[in-house]
Amino acid sequence: MLILLPLIAEVSAPSPVKDDAKAADAVAVFSGLCASMFVGAGSDIDPARFNFTKLDEDTVREIKPEQSGRPLWDVTGKASQAHMLVHYEPTGMCVVEVAEADEASIRARYLAVVEQIALRVGQAAKPQADRVKAIEGKNATTSMWRIDGGPKGSIMMAITTYPEAKFMIQHLMTVSYVR
Repeated sequence: MLILLPLIAEVSAPSPVKDDAKAADAVAVFSGLCASMFVGAGSDIDPARFNFTKLDEDTVREIKPEQSGRPLWDVTGKASQAHMLVHYEPTGMCVVEVAEADEASIRARYLAVVEQIALRVGQAAKPQADRVKAIEGKNATTSMWRIDGGPKGSIMMAITTYPEAKFMIQHLMTVSYVR
């Protein structure tokens, strides 16, 4: 019998990784609003920990015109001041864009969520080859994992990170079903 454990985004990062409150909040939002939904679990987000604001259409058109006509949520960690945009794509992908967080910390915490999702599904997370792209002299790295056997099919989880907060969005976390 498979025991379903609640998703826990509050895992401790491995010792050489800096513990970053912004990374912790960003991954907690991703885990609670995105990843949990792909394994049939409800959201376990603590509403006292975050401010959620649904952006009006004019603001959406201004900052993310490609999202126009669809809900875009601005989420802020009350203590950490982590800033995130959360949205769902028509293709079924859930996306969390993170303005700023320590790269190693967010990667370690994200990997912990990947492992938790794999445990919930009862299948191994299969890492895909990393994709690295140089942007203004630094590498943006995309890492992906495929988890077969989800309630509605195979799940693809991905994170793209950049080593510094140089742009509006530093990190991008996604989860979707494989088509």
